[in-house]
Amino acid sequence: MDSWLTLLPSCLSILLAVLTRQVYVAIFAGIMAGSVLLSENTFAGVTESFNLIAETFQSPGSVKSLIFILLIGAIINVMKQSGGIEALIYKLTHQRNIVASKTSAQLVTFGVGFLMCLEGIGSMMLVGVVGRPLFHRFELSTEKLAFVANCTGSPLAWLMPFSGAGVFLSGLLASEVEHGTLSGQPMGYVLSALPYQFYTLAILALVPLSALFHLATIQPHRKRAQNQTLNHHPNLACEQHTTRQPISSDKTQASAAAVLVPVGLLLSFLCIMTYITGEGDLLAGDISSAIYFSGFISLLGSGSYFLTRRVPIGQYVEWCIQGMQNMLPAAIILTLAFSLSRVTGELGTGKYLASYFSGELPVWLVPAAVFVACILISFSTGSSGATVSIMTPIVVSLAVSTGTNVPLIIAAMISGAVFGDQSSPISDSVIVAASAAGCTPENHFSTQLPYTVAVALLSLICYLIAGWWA
Repeated sequence: MDSWLTLLPSCLSILLAVLTRQVYVAIFAGIMAGSVLLSENTFAGVTESFNLIAETFQSPGSVKSLIFILLIGAIINVMKQSGGIEALIYKLTHQRNIVASKTSAQLVTFGVGFLMCLEGIGSMMLVGVVGRPLFHRFELSTEKLAFVANCTGSPLAWLMPFSGAGVFLSGLLASEVEHGTLSGQPMGYVLSALPYQFYTLAILALVPLSALFHLATIQPHRKRAQNQTLNHHPNLACEQHTTRQPISSDKTQASAAAVLVPVGLLLSFLCIMTYITGEGDLLAGDISSAIYFSGFISLLGSGSYFLTRRVPIGQYVEWCIQGMQNMLPAAIILTLAFSLSRVTGELGTGKYLASYFSGELPVWLVPAAVFVACILISFSTGSSGATVSIMTPIVVSLAVSTGTNVPLIIAAMISGAVFGDQSSPISDSVIVAASAAGCTPENHFSTQLPYTVAVALLSLICYLIAGWWA
């Protein structure tokens, strides 16, 4: 389909998400609208929309992502229920007095996100679980915490060459090398593009800068909105009630190793399995599978550790199941998001938008045009991965044909894709960051958008300048 109708499902989802503040309804409406367009029959389209959701589970990659989300929930709940999180916070705030102000609370929370820098969603969840009690203690809003989590997860993942996102991009560029469009090592282009990722670098830097200079003072929505959040999300209500309790004397006796062991096992086995699957070459390793299996290994290894700490195995299993239950709302929305992404892909939404920017352009405008095109695509689809998948062959060919700096174009593509992944109300990053912080996706979207838009405008100016001087 090559018409404006390809934009209808994404636009409908965005509009309903903004107007109704019901993410489930908004995304499903987009799926149904897309199915009707593909089927060209209302009844068949409605029926097919249900099949599309079921077909999501036929994709091993999607299923692994959903399971990994549940595993992350289990790991985080184990760290929290064991007292490891509170022990770590107690050491930081009382024994070592590292966290003694709003500024240090934000900086420490931001730094925690780097412990899971290879996986954006895991980073956001860890930021949320550590940041909740710290932000509550210093009367910082949950919306601000969601902002910190979102500005850490996806941007950090795309800036790490050896993360899942970095290896994914390297694989796409390897295909261009095989086709003869590019020459050289794919990872070389990934590394060369890092300094030109203006938006990604700026939005990541905004978190510590806002903490130090009070640049982004995101205030909470009125109490009525918060009460609506708790009514619609009982798991979040339970978790917020838990984090507002004072740190008990029993849990402060727990060891901070209860945090370090699960995270340490996850990261160490991730590196080991990537090395093994790549037969000694980390760049060739299967990051996606390594992340998936490392989640299981982290839980099994942590279970062995807690057995030595005299935690009954039944108690440990209960912690894991409870953590998975807490992540169930996010998993449901992610399932719907995967289905919507598939619909927009079959409709050719991304290709339709990209076609407007692949014609004749002044060379110096190419980086800025690619940045804007990727913003439109990623905001419409809510996926940085889908945007990069669609745009990589287009922007690489465009850069080569116009003689533009290839790493600069790749960086503009990534920056635009990250903006949409962070800012779209149908994005999984918005949903997960809000869940991790304990606020609604709607509140997170509306309070974060002015800052991401401001950084995007600044980045657009940078790409205009870079294109002029390239």
